[in-house]
Parts: sequence; C-alpha cells; structure tokens
Amino acid sequence: MLDGLLAPLRIPERVIEALRSLAEAAREVGPMRAELTRVREQTEPVAGLMPALEQILEHTQRVPEILSVVERISRQTKLLPQLLSAVEGVEKSLGERIDSLQAVVTALEGEDSYLNETVGELLGDLRTMHETVSGIKGDVEKLTERLPDPNRGPLEKARDFFTSDDGPS
Repeated sequence: MLDGLLAPLRIPERVIEALRSLAEAAREVGPMRAELTRVREQTEPVAGLMPALEQILEHTQRVPEILSVVERISRQTKLLPQLLSAVEGVEKSLGERIDSLQAVVTALEGEDSYLNETVGELLGDLRTMHETVSGIKGDVEKLTERLPDPNRGPLEKARDFFTSDDGPS
C-alpha cells in the first residue's frame, strides 16, 4: 500500500537519470570554472597585443618599400669592388707623388739653408750700403747747405763765399 501511496510521488526513471546526469555535470562545473578562469587569465594579455599586432601589420605594408631600397643599395654596391680598385690606384699614385714631393722638399730644404746664408750675406751688404748711402746723403746735405742762395746775384754769392767762415782757406 505504501507503494501505491508513493506511486504518484515516484519519479520516473528518466527524470532520475537526468538528475544523475545533472549531478555528474555539476561535479564537473567546478574544474571547468577553474579551467575557464585560467584560460581567461592567460588570454587577458592578448588584448594588449592587438596594438602591437596592428603596428606589425603597418610595418609589413612597408616591406615592399624596404625591399626596393635594399635592391637599389644592392645594385649600387655591385660597383664597389671596381671603385675600391680605382681608389687603391689613386692611393698608390698619391703615395708615389708624396714620395717624390718629399725628395723635392728635402732638396728645397738644402737650398733653403743656402738661401738663408746668402740672404744673411746680402743683408750685411745692404747694411753697409745703407750706411754708405746715409753718409753720402749727409755729405750732400752739408754741401747743399754751403752752396750760395740761387736767388741772390753773383756778386752777393761771391762776397758771401769770401767773407764766410767756410770760405777759401
């Protein structure tokens, strides 16, 4: 009779199975929630990576431009071995010229010392000539002071000449 009374309260087998299934699923919800939390924490930095990814995409758009520059540089550097060879030739030529100039400079230094001696002698001669010219100039000035005044007549000049202290002795 208890079975009869409880019969309306009896839960069908399918509901019991569903409840068991829900209970099992509820047991798995905790670990899933922990796993979801872990995944969320790991994916949070992805949002910060988006600006970096956008910058990378912008830079990749410049890649063709960069490649053309690299290609131009590559073409220009193909001539570098020839230019380097030419520069080495110029360097060798300049070295030879510098060596020959060094020989000329050495010779000129020898000439320079000879010229310095000669100039020294010439300076001495010039000093002597200057002293002589200065002496001659002084003599000319003394003589011109003794000359009679050209504005006076010949008799006055003769009288001054004979009556002066510098007259005939």
